[in-house]
Amino acid sequence: MNEKEQIKNCFCSFIEGSLVTHDIEKVLELFAEDAMGIGMGAQGVVRSREDLRPILMNMRSDVDDSQTTLQFSNMQIRYYGGDFASICATVAIMTTVQGQRRESHIGQCASLRKIDGEWKIIMVQATPLSINIEEIDAYPLSFAEDEIENYRMQEQFSNIMRRNIIATYKVDFYNDIFEDFNLIGKYAVPVDSFCSYERVMCDYAGKMLEGKMRIEFAEIFSIANLKKVFLSGKTDVSLDYEALQPDGRRMWLRTNIHLFTDIKGHLKGYLYLFDIDKQKREEVRLTQQAERDLSTGLYNKETARAKMEIALKLYDKPDTCAFFMLDLDYFKTINDTYGHAAGDFVVKRTADVLKESFREEDIIGRLGGDEFGILYVGKNSSDILVKKAERICQAIMEIHPDAVEGPRISASIGIAIRTEKESFDDLYRKADVALYITKKQINRNGFTIFSEDLPLDKVGK
Repeated sequence: MNEKEQIKNCFCSFIEGSLVTHDIEKVLELFAEDAMGIGMGAQGVVRSREDLRPILMNMRSDVDDSQTTLQFSNMQIRYYGGDFASICATVAIMTTVQGQRRESHIGQCASLRKIDGEWKIIMVQATPLSINIEEIDAYPLSFAEDEIENYRMQEQFSNIMRRNIIATYKVDFYNDIFEDFNLIGKYAVPVDSFCSYERVMCDYAGKMLEGKMRIEFAEIFSIANLKKVFLSGKTDVSLDYEALQPDGRRMWLRTNIHLFTDIKGHLKGYLYLFDIDKQKREEVRLTQQAERDLSTGLYNKETARAKMEIALKLYDKPDTCAFFMLDLDYFKTINDTYGHAAGDFVVKRTADVLKESFREEDIIGRLGGDEFGILYVGKNSSDILVKKAERICQAIMEIHPDAVEGPRISASIGIAIRTEKESFDDLYRKADVALYITKKQINRNGFTIFSEDLPLDKVGK
């Protein structure tokens, strides 16, 4: 099987094992040991493979699982090369509930990592696509009863969204005017009847949005683009964004336009402005929880690698990008002598030093216990990198937990300068070699910039 077939096989085996065959041990073998699984409803978040066991064992008592069958559709596989991939699909679940045959639907996604030649799941997330309570009851894994009651009270998606609506507008795109509007919420955007739609939208983008989102908003909701979208057969255009309100509050909003033509064939539309701040911030929180190292707030190893690989493609310019690999000196001694509390303090303060030393666009990750990796995307001249490494080494030497009375903490750094179109793996290998030289030949507490004339024959000996 090729890589995509192996990814699909792992994904489907997980779902079938969870919902149909209930071979829990086989399902658990599909997960990496450090997997984070994000469940559905009250199942919550788990942070290890073993924590998935009670979720997989918790089946609905009124579901006849012997008659459960599955059907996959809309499957999309993203293989990023190397050892990272993601997959998503719609899963139709046909099962018997209290003697009646019913069907439910979930959107299932997973992230996978290749470990020792085998694809393992590192994160899964299921989203219920069925809002009707009778359909939700057909889902074999158990929900908490209060979650089911919440869905019972919110059967129609339109009713849910209507409570969060800020304003509605009717727009005549043929004549570039607002025909009608209804301002409901506090942050509704006031307009005048028959004023220019495009002028209002451009003014809104200029005042409320920032950076690339300002340009994206103006392009997506331009009349020219809406005409193009409608001619392609689509009738809805939507965008989620964070807007700066006049009172200084930052708020997540959704603008949705439903397109249609009148009896004369003129393009018109209904524009809806929704408040999605609460659910969006919850989505962001869950995403960050899955991507971040909980102790330091830095990216975890898998996320850091994925983001660095993307960044190396985006910053494909001469004289940019360098990879720093940092390792704390004698960290095991600190843990063994002064306890893990002191070790945790040192790791967290090291993370703070790195956050202060690099810019927002640089990518900082915790690669292991006391090992950190940073992709610096600015100018990679030796002078700049030397000054940055010196400042980092000095700042880490000033970390001094009260419980530690021995020698000051220090760090060893290896730096790989991107000279051509090296991949992440190329830079990682070079930085690792430079770090080895720092520890073995410079006697730690310093840095080495990789070059081809390093004494590589001694590396690993």
